[in-house]
Amino acid sequence: MGAISVLSPWGILIVKGSQLTSNAIPVIAVLFLFLLTAAVLPLLKMLGRAWAFSRAELIAVYAMMLVGAVVVTTGFTGSFLSVITGAAYYATPENAWQALFVEHIHPYLAPADADAVRLFYEGLPERGAPVPWAAWARPLAAWMLFIFAFYWVIFCLGALLRGQWIANERLVFPLTRLPLAMLEGADSAPLLGGLFKRRLLWLGAAVPLLLHSWNSLHYYHDAFQPIALTGAVSLLQGSVSLPFRVNLPVMGLAYLMALEVSFSIWFFFLLYTLQKVAFARLGFQLGGADIWTSGGPVPVSYQQAGGLFALAIFVVWTARSHLRGLWRQARKGEPAPGELLSPRTAFVGLGVGIAVMAAWLTLTGLSLYVALLLIVGALVVFVALSRIVCEAGIPGCQTPMTPQAFITRGFGPDGLGLGNMTGLGLSTVWMGETAANMMNAVMHSLKLTSGALPAPRWLPWALFAAIAVGLLGSIWFTMTLAYTYGGINLHSWYFSGAPRWPFTYMASMYNNPDPSFGPRLLFTSIGGSIMAGLLFLRHRFVWWPLHPLGFPIASTYTIISYGWFAIFCAWLLKATILRYGGVRAYRALLPFFLGLILGEFTTACLWLFIDGAFGVEGNMIFNF
Repeated sequence: MGAISVLSPWGILIVKGSQLTSNAIPVIAVLFLFLLTAAVLPLLKMLGRAWAFSRAELIAVYAMMLVGAVVVTTGFTGSFLSVITGAAYYATPENAWQALFVEHIHPYLAPADADAVRLFYEGLPERGAPVPWAAWARPLAAWMLFIFAFYWVIFCLGALLRGQWIANERLVFPLTRLPLAMLEGADSAPLLGGLFKRRLLWLGAAVPLLLHSWNSLHYYHDAFQPIALTGAVSLLQGSVSLPFRVNLPVMGLAYLMALEVSFSIWFFFLLYTLQKVAFARLGFQLGGADIWTSGGPVPVSYQQAGGLFALAIFVVWTARSHLRGLWRQARKGEPAPGELLSPRTAFVGLGVGIAVMAAWLTLTGLSLYVALLLIVGALVVFVALSRIVCEAGIPGCQTPMTPQAFITRGFGPDGLGLGNMTGLGLSTVWMGETAANMMNAVMHSLKLTSGALPAPRWLPWALFAAIAVGLLGSIWFTMTLAYTYGGINLHSWYFSGAPRWPFTYMASMYNNPDPSFGPRLLFTSIGGSIMAGLLFLRHRFVWWPLHPLGFPIASTYTIISYGWFAIFCAWLLKATILRYGGVRAYRALLPFFLGLILGEFTTACLWLFIDGAFGVEGNMIFNF
């Protein structure tokens, strides 16, 4: 975990290459598991069975990497340090951020030393000068208290939903297929597991290896002209664009999806595209976009947000019997066989964790009602997104809207005041980029360890130890890089885009209030109603072809720019294979598609290390 906490910030901030921890199946975690199972484990077996890792131990290691990778770069650290200092550093007389925001930032939330903030972005005047850790001690301690309370809430919520999703509904968790396949035969006598003996796996892995290696060599010599993997179709004289990308690992993961899931994602994507064309033709608008809105025009984003909210309600409603049973056990103090936390611990921990979060947010500037709305909104988003990822297997799944947008639009600047608007802007530290989120990591860790560990009660401690190492390591290394090279000389998004985006939005809302919340809420209601109808039809009629999971996310950024075309191709291939070859042909070809995932992930890491060694920047092979 220590290596991940250093390699991921180095890869994105210095090399500016592939993001190693940007989604629900971290690239670097897959690489390390591959090295453990294909190289280290066979060597240990040669020394003797007593030296070899067991399957349960390897699963525990991978689970720790899953949760630890979330906090590194994309999930938390990447934007944390810059967002809490961004308002102060980028404040100018023209934007008036000093009066609007900086004066309303609680002293526990950001460094008070102006020089420490400036040098964080511009670098220390002399190499080897000490990093001003003292200026950061108080805000780091304050934020660590909050973030651990938040992750504890997520873990308790995951423990309560584990039995429903894994035992009762038996969700397929497609993202666990590759790691479990690599662990095949870990406890048996052969040196290599069965997956690594299949030629189709290596054939599939060779495709991204050769393709991306050729394109990567273009950064070293012009003789290697890159093969185009992205493009776009322009509609209505450029007013609407239809992007596409040959995304091999997403294609491999989409092969694992149920056909109705993959069909619904690209179907709803095209349906939303037609809606965009209609809006562009009619000139229909609903004002400006919102903070952290993922893709699409405003009406489409609010429709999807309504669908996501309806999905969260559905998830809780279908789990009511399971939760009621756990509640009875909690009241009696009874244990629950197979659960990592006792029901009493999970319910009490959930309540205490939410109380700590609410108290922290209130003490640092938010009104109580805003704090509660933000917490509830965050849990709704993460539960719904995690359900989609666990059932569909989309690696980079983002929310179409964040709670900050609804709260800001709903109450307006007059109702909120600058203190609340500043606190909502700072909340993007933990509720902003949602493709890599802790709920996904927790649920997949619980799935992997269900029935795998003889005494799983120690697992929560191991997972939180991984989180602690990831946080401390990535914060230390990111700050060291920033003070050494100057943050503005590193990745532009993390030190220029992310720290300015929330405050630019809040300043725009404060200076130019938009009275369009009513129509926006109407589209949210329409989206929620459509989603409710899709859920009803899905569970009442077996023949119904549209899976509801596609509706809330089909026009989000990761699907538009990285996923829809690959999902469509995988759907077409899988449907053809099943139709003419049956289940036997599908299973026979499965190693090839797993190879596409493994091959691109290992190739992305390989060229990241090569580029770093030779000083090449900007070669991003994989993202989301």
